[in-house]
Amino acid sequence: MPKIASILTQFLLPTILLGSALNTAYAETQYVTENLNTYLRRGAGDQFKIAGAIQSGEQVNVLDRQGKYSLIRDSKNREAWILTSELSNTPSSKLENPKLKAQIQELTLKLNHLDSDWQQRTVEMQRRTKQSEQQSSELLEQNSQLKRELEIVKNKNRDLEAMLDVGKREIAIQWFIYGGSVLGVGLLLGLIIPHILPRRKRRDGWA
Repeated sequence: MPKIASILTQFLLPTILLGSALNTAYAETQYVTENLNTYLRRGAGDQFKIAGAIQSGEQVNVLDRQGKYSLIRDSKNREAWILTSELSNTPSSKLENPKLKAQIQELTLKLNHLDSDWQQRTVEMQRRTKQSEQQSSELLEQNSQLKRELEIVKNKNRDLEAMLDVGKREIAIQWFIYGGSVLGVGLLLGLIIPHILPRRKRRDGWA
């Protein structure tokens, strides 16, 4: 009996190893569907006993296919048969949800960054607009002030011109009075001197 067991081992061991190698080479990644009850069987048929259950959405490696069943290896390194209809090439929501959450978080961060950047730009634009309005108001005030000062200068010039005209008239009148006075004095002297000089000569002759 030991010799028979040894011979069987020598012949069967290579076959078992070859079958394992073929199964490993055939391995295909698939995912268990979202059905709540997914059972594993010991063989490729409904007549085989249930070997256990597998969690929906779990990633498995397909080692072989027979009929409507597929031989799989799960994350616990269990090998069993499952209905091929219970497998899918699409990752389950359990695997996709974390990726979607990560993408949503990344997009949220980008949106927050864009929103923050836009708010900063809006604040800067408002600041510049307010500054421009303030500068414009200051320029308008300066313009009004210059107009008022110009009007004041014009009024002063008119007053000075009026005073100058009055001064010119006063000077002219003074000169006229002075000239008239000189002329009057000259006339008086012209009338008085002829009467004075002959009398002096007569008196000198009598003497």
